[in-house]
Amino acid sequence: MRSLAWRLMVACALALAGGVAVSRPVSAQESTHVKTMPSPPPAPPPAAEVSSVSPAVQPPAPSMGPVVADGVSLTGDHTQTRLALDLAGPVEYQVFRLKTPDRVVIDISNVEFTMPPAAGRNGRGLVQAFRFGAFAPGKARVVIETAGLVRVEATRLIRDGARGRHRLELDLVPSRSADLSESEVAAARESAARLQLGDAAPVPPPPGPPPSPQARRAPVIVIDPGHGGVDTGAQGTAGVEKDIVLAVGRALERALNATGRYRVVMTRTGDAFVPLERRIRISRENEAQLFISLHADSLEARELAHIIRGATIYTLSQSASDERARQLADKENAADILAGAHIATDAVQDEVKSILFDLMARETAGLSLNFRHLAAKRMRGNIQFSRDPQRSANFLVLRQAETPAVLIELGYISHTEDEKQMLSPEWQRKVAGAITTAIDDFFAASGKIFR
Repeated sequence: MRSLAWRLMVACALALAGGVAVSRPVSAQESTHVKTMPSPPPAPPPAAEVSSVSPAVQPPAPSMGPVVADGVSLTGDHTQTRLALDLAGPVEYQVFRLKTPDRVVIDISNVEFTMPPAAGRNGRGLVQAFRFGAFAPGKARVVIETAGLVRVEATRLIRDGARGRHRLELDLVPSRSADLSESEVAAARESAARLQLGDAAPVPPPPGPPPSPQARRAPVIVIDPGHGGVDTGAQGTAGVEKDIVLAVGRALERALNATGRYRVVMTRTGDAFVPLERRIRISRENEAQLFISLHADSLEARELAHIIRGATIYTLSQSASDERARQLADKENAADILAGAHIATDAVQDEVKSILFDLMARETAGLSLNFRHLAAKRMRGNIQFSRDPQRSANFLVLRQAETPAVLIELGYISHTEDEKQMLSPEWQRKVAGAITTAIDDFFAASGKIFR
């Protein structure tokens, strides 16, 4: 038999090597979410449960690089619904509600989502659907669309198995009141302030040597790939709008740069959320001489999704050319609201209305119509057009008093053939080439191309 001293030495060695872990009992409800890992190393106690309106949760230890969010699940029913987000490490997070429409928001610091956007398309219980993605500098967002009024009963950040994995759980229950607490209002304001900080950042100059005097006199083209980040836009079977329009926007940027005749500015170059007013500001700050916003349309009605297809080019009008154009403009103009972003004040809206009224009497409106005609002419043969491809509506991003602007809906992502084409790199290059030729025509007529 070993001596008592020997046994004490062995016990101390095991403790120093991490062979003894402190743990807490796991409830039956929690245990269904715990992942099984081979040979798990000892784990520290899970993070304590926190209320839905508490300040951001501090992680147990600083992380290196973004934490990957690679899985999500919905469980429960209309009496209680749980959303669980699988994370590769601990995170800081904040939860609050927003009204009109009713939503629950989870802001998470230093997170990168690797889940497919379709993961949030189908709801369950009190959750109709949810979307996720980048929102503000250093912050990602999950926006949960709820079925009626809810309150956040609890949130938990739980150490989940081995290798530092965690799970963020959010429990929702029905509520009779839509009133927001002071903590929720403060959280929403902090989030808006973070977005405004990103808004205020100047557009970085393009890489490479500074432009020559001739290049500085070249026409400035602003390419605006719609949506981005937490704002996915329309969703198809195999792709999402934000990815398609960014791919076409980058192809158009390359085609324009290859001519050497233009200076190109992108409103976004990656999967980032850019508020609508920021897109207009980018155009104004760069004194753009042409603004092209790229989007992909979608139909909710399944009985029409396999019939309606084709591209459409829009210009600004206070009165929409038809009901479909009005509905589309309303949907695109609500992008910031659905993402829970900063909404313009009434004073700003009144100023925008004044600008719109003034714009209709200016030369800019005629230039926009001219480019729309040239783009339709050059794109025909390279792209399937809708039945009435030249339309107008009151799109917020087109409200620019000094810059000709168009919004191009590249097709219907809800139509199988349109979506297949829009996902094709070859098709994207053809469309970019056609738009580039239309831009050449537009500036050649005004004598502003420098060869």
